[in-house]
Amino acid sequence: MKRWLKRIAIGVVVLALAGWLALVFLLRHWTARPPPMPADVSIMQRSLEAAADGRTRFGECWTERREGLLVVRLKGKPFDMGYASGRLLCEQTHTLETEFLEMIRGYVPQDWKIKLLKNYITYRNRHLSEFIPLEYRLQLLGSTLGCTDIHPQFGDHYDRVLNYHAAQDVSYMMIDNPLVSRAGCTAFAAWGSASAGGHLITGRNFDWEAAEVFSRDRVVTLCEPEGGIPFISLAWAGMAGVVSGMNRAGISVTINGAPCALPDETATPVAMVARDVLQKTRNLKEALEVIRNSKVFVSTIWLLGSRADGKFVVVEKTPETTSVREPGGDSIISANHFQTDVLKAVERNTNFMAESTSVSRYARMDELLRSGRGTINPVRATEMLRDRKLPGGVAAGDTHRGTLNACIATHAVVMDMTDGIFWAASPPNQLGRFVAFDVQNFDRVLPERSLPADPVVASGQYEKTRQARTLLRSGTSALKLGDALAALQAADDAEALNPGFYQNAALRGRALLKLGRRDEAKIAFTAAIAAHPAFLAERLEFEEELRRIQSN
Repeated sequence: MKRWLKRIAIGVVVLALAGWLALVFLLRHWTARPPPMPADVSIMQRSLEAAADGRTRFGECWTERREGLLVVRLKGKPFDMGYASGRLLCEQTHTLETEFLEMIRGYVPQDWKIKLLKNYITYRNRHLSEFIPLEYRLQLLGSTLGCTDIHPQFGDHYDRVLNYHAAQDVSYMMIDNPLVSRAGCTAFAAWGSASAGGHLITGRNFDWEAAEVFSRDRVVTLCEPEGGIPFISLAWAGMAGVVSGMNRAGISVTINGAPCALPDETATPVAMVARDVLQKTRNLKEALEVIRNSKVFVSTIWLLGSRADGKFVVVEKTPETTSVREPGGDSIISANHFQTDVLKAVERNTNFMAESTSVSRYARMDELLRSGRGTINPVRATEMLRDRKLPGGVAAGDTHRGTLNACIATHAVVMDMTDGIFWAASPPNQLGRFVAFDVQNFDRVLPERSLPADPVVASGQYEKTRQARTLLRSGTSALKLGDALAALQAADDAEALNPGFYQNAALRGRALLKLGRRDEAKIAFTAAIAAHPAFLAERLEFEEELRRIQSN
């Protein structure tokens, strides 16, 4: 018997070891291999130089602070631009990755789950590099060699950076998830008789709720790729792709998430497709060809503008379909739901329209475009992006997700395609100063054309809004721990700082129920419903609470 037990124990150990070795082999097989090093890597012999003009230079590339915003100018071959970016933005890249990983740990605190998630992503994205052009992979390789790896425990540096460029796509896949669908980007464009002087004006809020560092440490990239069209984009350190940008030929692009199913396989990250659009196209025909011919693995909605064509269009793209929505006049809006005949009746889209905030934000932007018709200029565009009211001009407190400005924007931009000026918002959200950049001359500084910060920052209202949001979080946590009195106090304090917001009343109602004060709870939930809940699920929850109170 002992002999058999010994044999079984040895067998278990052997099987476990074999399984571990198999996993190690598979992970190495799935891990993306960097492209071959280019013949000329002389850029690696250069050093950072502090210039008299306040810039930090690295060859033909440099960084500087322009009116508080961090700006990086990249010029040259792909590997050289990547290596320079790694050297110039290494500190910011370290901070970004550290806080991004801390955010993930907040959702997945157990180490074994982190490892499982890492292995799953490695497996799911094992073919990712096959869909990214060599020139962009060379830029990513350069960036990993230019910036030291401070998180080797999370896998190969190049493979991690490659996968980070698909992080936005992964979040889009979960846009139906309540944790993610609370975000929502909105973009618009106006030209002809809709804008002041007929200028082609566009603006967008990028409401991608990742780690706070993506908003705090936003980076303006002035890119002059060898053999490509120079362009400006706004994103974050280490980002080789594009989510908001315009090029020197007069093409603009912004990308919004859309309802999306979990894909069977990986494909090209949408930010890399947008990079292709800016770096390689000069009119809508060329831009649409790039998008149509790109294989993607998530659904997105693109707002494309062209100075050569004198208009904007919206492109609705899924892994299977590319559908173009032409403007009905001289303005157009992009939110997060599909509207073309091909996609608007799809069940996933109709459910999303009913349950999310996309329709509300679209309707409010439409009202602002109509009321501002003929006067829309960059100043008016920033006011529209900062609007904090629901359709009909209804005030429902700050941070309401059904408004254009819920104080969650990672960044915001405004572009005048006619003048070739790109405005990048400074933190916080879209409330800080919009700094102006000349797409034709990256060295030109335009403080006289920059746009002022929203008055809510200087007045202290924004800080009150932040405090109210913190109170709601602490009150919710207190309620989960059984401290209903603390939750009730937090709800009342939040209402004093941000009056009229439905979540204040909802927290008050939950706390009062815990305290057995049912009549008062009924009044609170009634108030929460009257204050326009942002999501269908919330309204249904409050109505159910009322029914329970009334039935007992």
